[in-house]
Amino acid sequence: MPLVTLIIPIYNAEKYLHRCLDSVVKQEFPDMEVLLINDGSHDGSIEICREYEGKDLRFHVIDKENTGVSDTRNLGMRLAEGKYLQFMDSDDWLAEDAVDSMVSAAEQENCDLLIADFYRVNGEHYAEKHHIRRKNVMDRETFAMEMAKEPADFYYGVMWNKLYRRKIIEQYGLACDTSMNWCEDFLFNLSYIRYAKRFLALQKPVYYYMKRKGSLVSTESVSVDAVKVRLELLEKYKAFYQSMGLYEEHRLKINSYIVAIARDGGVGRMNPGRQKLDSRDVIPEEEKSLYQHVEHTFDPIYDSRSEILILGTFPSVKSREQNFYYGHPQNRFWKVLARLTKEKLPETVEEKKTMLLKHHIAVWDVVAGCDIIGSSDSSIKNVVPADIPKILNGSRITKIFTNGDKAYKLYRKYCENATGIKAVKLPSSSPANAVFTLDRLTDAWRELICGKETDAEQ
Repeated sequence: MPLVTLIIPIYNAEKYLHRCLDSVVKQEFPDMEVLLINDGSHDGSIEICREYEGKDLRFHVIDKENTGVSDTRNLGMRLAEGKYLQFMDSDDWLAEDAVDSMVSAAEQENCDLLIADFYRVNGEHYAEKHHIRRKNVMDRETFAMEMAKEPADFYYGVMWNKLYRRKIIEQYGLACDTSMNWCEDFLFNLSYIRYAKRFLALQKPVYYYMKRKGSLVSTESVSVDAVKVRLELLEKYKAFYQSMGLYEEHRLKINSYIVAIARDGGVGRMNPGRQKLDSRDVIPEEEKSLYQHVEHTFDPIYDSRSEILILGTFPSVKSREQNFYYGHPQNRFWKVLARLTKEKLPETVEEKKTMLLKHHIAVWDVVAGCDIIGSSDSSIKNVVPADIPKILNGSRITKIFTNGDKAYKLYRKYCENATGIKAVKLPSSSPANAVFTLDRLTDAWRELICGKETDAEQ
C-alpha cells in the first residue's frame, strides 16, 4: 500500500498539463501513486497522460466519460490505495518536495487533516497565502475557531492544499456532492472535519494555484443559481458550528460567509511580498500556440572510458528529425571535433559515435524535456534537466564543457549542484554564432579543452 495517493482530475488541460505533471515527476517521494483521471477530454490530454504513465511507474491513467470534477474525484477516492489522499488541479503545479513535506509532517504528528500554505499566481506574479500560524496539533474545536475567522478563505475551502486520511473517508462514506459545480470542495471539507480529530497547519507553501480569467467563481458568482448555492452552503456551515456548540459565539462571523464567499478566496492573510514567477513557468498568451512540449528521444554518447563531457542545450528540429546530435548541416560541431582529433569528418551516426568514443569524449544535452518554439534555445521553458550524474557514475568524466552560453546558464541553474563539477563555457558551434569563423572556433575550443598548445605539440 502506498503511503499517499495523489488524485488529479483532467479535462481539456493540454495547455497546462505538462507543467502540472512535470512538477509531480520532480517529487522525489517514492512511496506514492498518482491517479491521472481523464474526464472525457477531447483535446490531447489523454495522450499526454499516457506519455507520463510510460516514464514514471508511480503514474496510473484512468480514462472515463465526462461526468464532472466531483464525480471524477469520487472515482479517484474509490480507487486510491494510499494511507493519505492528496488532490491537485491540472492547471496548477506543486512546489518542490511538496509531497514529502506534507506526508512527513502528517506522519510525525499522526494528524487526520494537514492544511498547508500555498502560492496564489496571477499572471506572471505570485504571492504566498497562509492563515493558521499555530505550530502545534489542534483538536476539532480549535481548528473550527481558526476557520471561523475567515470562513471564505481558499485556505480552508479547497482540497488541493490538504492531506486527508483515507480511512476516515471510507469509514464515513464521504464524497464530493455531484449536484454542485461551485464550492463543492468546501462542502466536502466541512463533512470531513466533522470526523477528523487531529489537525495540523504546515507553514510552508506547497502548491501554485493559478487564478485564471473565466474561472467558475468569476463567471457564476452573480448568477441566481450561485446565490442559491451560497445560501445552502451557509446553512451547512451554520449546522457545522451548531453541532459543536460554537454557533452563538461566532454567529456574526458565520453569517458573513454568504458575502465573503463571493470574493474568490480574496479574504485572509496574504504575504505582501509579491514575487515574479520564474520565466520558465510563464508562456505569453500570444505565444502559446507556437510552443510544443518535446522530450529528448536519443541516448547520451559515452562509455566507461569517457573523460570529458560536452553538453548542448536541447536538440534542434533537424537533430530531432535525425535522432542524433547536431544534425543541422551548418552547425560546426562535427567539423571542429574532427579538426581537434585529427580525424576525417564523420558523415554517418556510427562514424560520429566511433570518433567520440575513440577520443574518450561524451556528448549529451542539459535539457531532457521542455516547452520550445522550433529550435529556439531562447524560447525554452518548463525545463526538465537531464540526469547527468547517471553517466558520471558510469565513466571517468572529470571535466564538463557546454556548447554555448545558453547551455552554460542552464547547466549552472539545473545541474551543477547535482554533479559538483563546474562547467567550462565553449563558444557555440551554432551557425548563428557568426562572429566565430570555423578557424577561430576551432582555436577557441582547442585552448579551452586541450589547454594552450603549440603546433609542434599538436
